[in-house]
Amino acid sequence: MKVVLDITRLLRRSSQATPTGIDRVELAYARHLLGSRQYKDQAAFVGRVRASTWYLDAETVAGFIEALARRWKQSEGRITRRELGNVEGFLRLAPGTLSELEPPAPPRSALPDALPPLQRLFSPVNLLPRLLRRRNSHGAVYLNVSHEGLNSIAGVRSMVRGHGLKPMYLVHDLIPLTHPEYVRPGDAEKHETRMRTVLNSAEAVICNSQHTRSQLTAFAGRSDLVMPPSVVSPLGIEDEFDEEEPAMPEIHPFFLTVGTIEPRKNHLVLLHAWRVLVEKLGARAPKLIIVGRRGWENENVIDIIERCRNLSDHVLECNRLPDGQLRRLMKQSRGVLFPSFAEGYGLPLFEAMALRVPVICSDLQAFRDIAGAAPCYLDPIDGLGWARAIEDYAHPDSQARAAQLRQLAQIRMPRWADHFSIVDRIIDVVADSPAIPAPSSPWRPSASFERSKALIAAGERSEAGRSLAFVAARPQSSTR
Repeated sequence: MKVVLDITRLLRRSSQATPTGIDRVELAYARHLLGSRQYKDQAAFVGRVRASTWYLDAETVAGFIEALARRWKQSEGRITRRELGNVEGFLRLAPGTLSELEPPAPPRSALPDALPPLQRLFSPVNLLPRLLRRRNSHGAVYLNVSHEGLNSIAGVRSMVRGHGLKPMYLVHDLIPLTHPEYVRPGDAEKHETRMRTVLNSAEAVICNSQHTRSQLTAFAGRSDLVMPPSVVSPLGIEDEFDEEEPAMPEIHPFFLTVGTIEPRKNHLVLLHAWRVLVEKLGARAPKLIIVGRRGWENENVIDIIERCRNLSDHVLECNRLPDGQLRRLMKQSRGVLFPSFAEGYGLPLFEAMALRVPVICSDLQAFRDIAGAAPCYLDPIDGLGWARAIEDYAHPDSQARAAQLRQLAQIRMPRWADHFSIVDRIIDVVADSPAIPAPSSPWRPSASFERSKALIAAGERSEAGRSLAFVAARPQSSTR
């Protein structure tokens, strides 16, 4: 058994109607391991429920994963005709322009049910004897890509020690540590524990950007811990972003912003910029569609959206859109806007770029790592700068927008196949490294456990097994 994927998050989130970004990542990993010839009969899955680690039958996991993927895909399409009609009316499109392209949403009773395969997963038939599973899994790579269950280093230590696993983690971001003001109270402390667990136990770490790796390295330094071997592998864009989208008739210029309405996403700067544009241009001002659910501490943003009369004809809040409709609106927009104060990755930005749609975004290192020089970068608090750039991009003869389009034509954004081509090689390296002592012998922590600068030199483990240097990803986007 070569690799064991922790799907605890998917098990916990299986009752939800739609997935989060991290849900999508764990789902992509599960489908990759199940569908790749490289892992045939060598991939296993675990779920940690009530402080116990359960090894799950791979064939039954496959049924659960596909049922969950279908459920989430069909649930995303459950947008009502009224909601699509609101978008059509806002953009002054003929009724049915959007809704006629959307297949009828299935009734809730017809959605794939994830509960039966979930019940089969935990039936006595599929939960093979624990001793057999422990013997088969000894020395396997334990892969956690969701930060799930990392709040307790003692729990991870017990699992690694008892099952002879080699931990490997995907780190998404360190925002709760670098920007605690943008997360809920207590989240910073929880995330610090997660990152300490990663640093204290990892045989290798995957980071989604060079920025994330730099932040994790800095945190390790502040905590007097050693950074494990690590590589950068950008997350992938879905294959649907290569498909052509149906054209819409010529319409009033509009922009999109995509993201949960919360302080970190900085919708406020856009609303103030739009107030300036409406006061200057009146009815000729471009329109803005805000795509995203309402998060927390967003009262000032919601007040402006709901109560500012000057913006009522120019700003529309849309809770969510089916993926196909979102891609179509992106393609027809004058640009997609991302004024965030902080990001760990920013997948919607890269999805827009994959569609060759101009982007105006905050000048964040996380964006520059992948997007390079193509986007229009602005300071997130430069409201007048945002207003000027939006007005320019809204004009049909915008030279700045045309220049970005020329750059986008030469850029290829990472796909999931690119991500996994790097990850698969890392798994090989970690799997071939010296094995952890078997549970039957006196256990000693692996070299990566409880490492500190006082005990282990920073480069001591870099020569263990094969070097990870050859699988390091280029963090920026590539040209064709």
